[in-house]
This record gives sequence, C-alpha cells and structure tokens, in this order.
Amino acid sequence: MSKVIISDVQNNEIPEIIKNVFEIFGVEDKVKDKKVLVKPNILGPFPPERGVTTDPRVISAIVQELKKCRSKEIVVGDNSGSIHFDPFKIAKITGILDASEGCYRNIAGEVLEVKVESKFIDELFISKIVKEADYVINVPKFKTHSLTTITGAIKNMFGIIPGGKKAQLHTLNRSIDEFAELLVDIYQIRVPDLNIMDAIIGMEGAGPTNGKIRIINKIISSDNSISLDSVMAAMMGLKPDIIELLQIAKERNLGEIDISHIIVDGELKVISGFKTPNNGILQRIRKKAVPHIFNFASIKPIVNHNKCKICKKCIEVCPVLAMSLTNKFPEADRKKCISCFCCDEHCPYGAIILPSWQQDIFNRLKGK
Repeated sequence: MSKVIISDVQNNEIPEIIKNVFEIFGVEDKVKDKKVLVKPNILGPFPPERGVTTDPRVISAIVQELKKCRSKEIVVGDNSGSIHFDPFKIAKITGILDASEGCYRNIAGEVLEVKVESKFIDELFISKIVKEADYVINVPKFKTHSLTTITGAIKNMFGIIPGGKKAQLHTLNRSIDEFAELLVDIYQIRVPDLNIMDAIIGMEGAGPTNGKIRIINKIISSDNSISLDSVMAAMMGLKPDIIELLQIAKERNLGEIDISHIIVDGELKVISGFKTPNNGILQRIRKKAVPHIFNFASIKPIVNHNKCKICKKCIEVCPVLAMSLTNKFPEADRKKCISCFCCDEHCPYGAIILPSWQQDIFNRLKGK
C-alpha cells in the first residue's frame, strides 16, 4: 500500500519535518554521491505570500538535508510559464533563488528530445537534467486549478518542459479528459522518486494563480504522486475518482486513489468550507465535451478592466493568439479561444475572470 505523511507545520519546525520524511523514505542511502533534481512549482514571478509558488522555506530545508546526505550534485529548477522573464529574476521574486543556497539552475538552458508514449505526440523536448538526475524530488503546491480541478504532484511535472512549449501543448487537446491524459503521459517520462507537497499556504477557488489563499499549515509527503494528490483532493472535500488526472493515473496502475487503500500517517481531515472550482453537472458536461462541440463547450475568459494593468502577459502566453488589445484592453476572440486558461494562470494582477458555464452562455446570448 502507498504511504502518505501529513505533517503539521504549526507544531514542528520545517527542517525537522523534512528530516523525518527523509528518514521514513530512506532518502539518505538513495542520494549519497548522486545527482539530485529538486523540482518546485515556479509558475511565475509571484512572491511567497501569494501562495502561487512553492514555499522557499521548504526548498531550503530540502537542500540543507540533501547536503547533509552528501549528494554529489543538487540542482533546484523549474520551467516557468513566464517565457519573457529571466528565470533567475523569477526565482529571486519567489524566494526560491536564495532558498536554494547556490543550487538553483536555469534548467531550460539545456534540453533533450525524448520519445513519449502518447497518442497526442511522439517526441518532446524536456530539460536535460530531468533524465540526468539519479533522484528527483517533486515539490508541488497544494492548489486548485480552474481547468484540471487540482494542481499537485502529477501536474507539477508538466514543468519539465521548457517555457513556451507547455502553452503549445494545450493546442493538441480538445477536451479536459484529453489534456489530463497528456499530463499523465508527460508525468510518466520521469516519475519522481519522492514528493514533498507544500501545503503551508494553499489556494482554493479559481487557482492556480488567482484563487484565494488558505492557511493550511501542512506538508504532505509520499513516494507516490498519485496517492499524494488523492489525499490532497480528499482534504479539499473532493472525491479523487471524479478528477480526470487521477482517473487516468489509476487506469494505468500508477498509484492508488482509494483513500481506504492508502496508509495515511497524520490527520486526514477535510478542510472546512474549502472552495473548489465549479464541479456541478453543467461543468462535468463541459469537461466531457468532444471535439465537434468544443467551440460551444468552451468558456471565454473576461478581462476585468479595473484590475488590468495592460501588461500584455495574457497576450504573450496565449498558445493560439486568441488574446489581443481591443479598445485599449486585452480581449479574447471566442472563435480562437480553446479555454486552456493560460491567460488566467499567468496574469499577475488577477484580472482574468473565468465565468461559470451558465454565465458564459448568457454572455454568448448578449453577443460577448
């Protein structure tokens, strides 16, 4: 059975928690004299208090423990979706550059083309270090996601792909089921050896960037990403078997999603009043939409003019060039938009509104 550890940050120091996790999973013997990749979530240039990126205190504790284990080389790195920013500048803003204690690298600098077992794509460029590393520690964030419902350990491995390439992959899929399948395909390129999830400051609602922060004060760890994400989902009040990512991973025998079949060390408690992305019946119909009705099933993001600073980030990251300046502010072209929500994910000001499916239908009737 898979094992998931839920550690309480309020009653324990973060370094002590990481030390305990290393002991339980026998990390020292596995990383001594080895090259180790520590893969945080560095979505973009967001300070730690925004709850968007991995808490630098967790990264610092992991790096310090790896040094005690006498790892040959430690590399901390992620491929941010903010392709027009200096990766070191982004890492500095998130606090991860300093927390890495000299181990941070721009892992997009060296890439490698690999074969992918996927019905969507045969080959893909990934950061070379992902294949070179003897041991990979995946350090995701406890967050919701407007497209995939959750963003945790599985989806964090999407970051092995260099910047702009990630956005382009959204164009290969016409349903959320298909995108979830592609994410699992990418996850399987290099399955992490250990997952340490930062659930100190989580995010609820319309994550992964502009949801509402939620103080959880936990660190959740497992050597199995699928079981870890299932426990996270359960803490959010979600049934793991309704989440596409977890359904597909279970079908491929990558891990256990039935909580009753997972050994949980610590208190697994549903977070009271935790808000998740809309998962009503209409949303589920939209998620299952097949390609020939995709244009009807998609949702057009709306720009809040009061929050928008016209930074044009949404225009830069859109993989299908659906965003453009219209009457001064960015606006999505409904005919081009594929509802990947990259615009929302990378908006630093929370100016992108993702209407409910019902509201979007109303907007259509008004010609918006």
